[in-house]
Amino acid sequence: MVYTRLYKGFQTVVPAEIRKELDLSMDDLLEWTIEDGKMIIEIKRQRPISDLSEFEIRAPEPTDAVELKKRSGRGEF
Repeated sequence: MVYTRLYKGFQTVVPAEIRKELDLSMDDLLEWTIEDGKMIIEIKRQRPISDLSEFEIRAPEPTDAVELKKRSGRGEF
């Protein structure tokens, strides 16, 4: 079992052994939810924009490339 402390601003550190086991990187997002009184943390990995080359994107209206990159990074595609 691994313990961490809450610091000023309610920040904490993901322990090194957890980071290594889950291969976390600086750009990964952590999604926090509560289920049955337990905290669940899921990894939302950042994906490079080159991953979008696999998809054909059709938009009925003008599309903002910056917004597309943000959404793809959040795993919305």
